[in-house]
Amino acid sequence: MKFIQAQFSLKYEPQIKIRRSVNDIEDFLQQHYGTPQTMPLPDEFAPEAPRIVLYSKNGHSQISFSQISVDFIVNFDDVYLNDFIKTKEYIQERITLIIELLKKININEYLFCGITYNSHLDIGNQKPIEYIRKFLREDILQNNLYEASQNIACVIDERFFINQQIGTYKEFQGKPGVVPNLFEIDNGIVISEGVSLALDINNRYQYVYKNKKNSINDCLKDVDTIFSLLINNISRWE
Repeated sequence: MKFIQAQFSLKYEPQIKIRRSVNDIEDFLQQHYGTPQTMPLPDEFAPEAPRIVLYSKNGHSQISFSQISVDFIVNFDDVYLNDFIKTKEYIQERITLIIELLKKININEYLFCGITYNSHLDIGNQKPIEYIRKFLREDILQNNLYEASQNIACVIDERFFINQQIGTYKEFQGKPGVVPNLFEIDNGIVISEGVSLALDINNRYQYVYKNKKNSINDCLKDVDTIFSLLINNISRWE
């Protein structure tokens, strides 16, 4: 299995003036991230739109702050691609940093948080469509199947959602500097195809159905639980 990308997202009560925390954010993250970019958006504009964005100095990750969330995205390469433990350690280190930063700018409660892993499965010599057929219902048209995906959502301990999506993917060769033309995709050269797995695990259930908020001090404990659930689910596919 190859781990392609991961994302951590944490939602909090609206922080209308979050952009005014940019100096504190820059100072706190300066060891790992460059100068933040601030978006000149009015306070009344869409709260989910990023107000502050920072890119890591090594170019692998970014952190963005909106009025209602902080989002951390990392792309993996080299030794991280096939080593879940290394990806886990890197993400936990960055999440710990983010949690301490939130405390510094006086965000002491959060609504829910989650981690998403995007990976490519090792299917050997099987064709992607043949591999995924076993996950499809028998009444689904099988002849000339081009793409397919399956989505499943489960609830654990009335707290956590486990969302799983497995599906085929194709990557086409593009021309440098040219926006891909959707009408020409059938004539494109497939440079990579396979089966992707997306696992999204979060504690949103307890907020949506129980209206329960969380102390920021408890976030790392929830992150540990999320990683335990991730490990259990990823091991089924390796």
